[in-house]
Amino acid sequence: MFALAGQQTIGYFAAGHGPWQPEAERFGWIRVVIVPGSWTEDRYLEMLDAAEGWQRGEGASTLVARLHSRFSAEIESLEARGYREVRRQSEWELDLAGRKDQLLATAAAAREKVKAAGVSMRTLDQDDDPNKMQKLYDLTNESEQDIPTTVPIRTLPYDDWYRRWFASPGIRFDRVWIARLGDDIVGISMIEIPPQRGVTWTAYTGTAKRARGRGIARALKYETVAQAIELGLTRIRTSNDGDNAPILHLNAEMGYQRLDPMIELHRTLDR
Repeated sequence: MFALAGQQTIGYFAAGHGPWQPEAERFGWIRVVIVPGSWTEDRYLEMLDAAEGWQRGEGASTLVARLHSRFSAEIESLEARGYREVRRQSEWELDLAGRKDQLLATAAAAREKVKAAGVSMRTLDQDDDPNKMQKLYDLTNESEQDIPTTVPIRTLPYDDWYRRWFASPGIRFDRVWIARLGDDIVGISMIEIPPQRGVTWTAYTGTAKRARGRGIARALKYETVAQAIELGLTRIRTSNDGDNAPILHLNAEMGYQRLDPMIELHRTLDR
């Protein structure tokens, strides 16, 4: 829904939710955006009322708002309404140009370490297994369930999962790295490069439970960074839940610098 001031669009609100399971908490997300020069608390609260009203009509029980910590006025308005912070998503940026030599050297060492453990790495386009996509689907579903979260991560049907990842123009098979142990795919890390403009991100990194403790996630993430350097990129970003200690440790080791975190706030919706 758009907000107008005269004939000019000054903002919008959006709201939605996934399928709800019987007896489970009914989470619904909302977002209110107003252009900076037109932002007032009254306008923000009016649009928030509309978004909450839509969720109330849908039957949501808990509202979820996510926004960067720099939006302090919006956060204050949400907290005054009864929203409370429940999680933080850490966001990071890595200077590829300044740390090039160190990153490439560590990537080579990590590659040799997992190779000695019987693990091979390659890009998805170089893998000729006819069942690779089903194996990748199973792996991402398994690894996603270990991500710290408050709102449950829904397991998508295969076609929806494929569109979510591979319909994006920024993700290509030759930039999706997988790790194999025997016939199994046990790890994945992929980079997303906007085709026109924008910042490159590590879109996802995950490993199978049975293969953890071998440095696979570390080797894959370094491999994607080495590829980004070879492509001439000068920086790359990543985001992780603030409670995901292993990945946060790896980011610090690689030299990532913290950016503005994403704050997740919840409010129990009254009827």
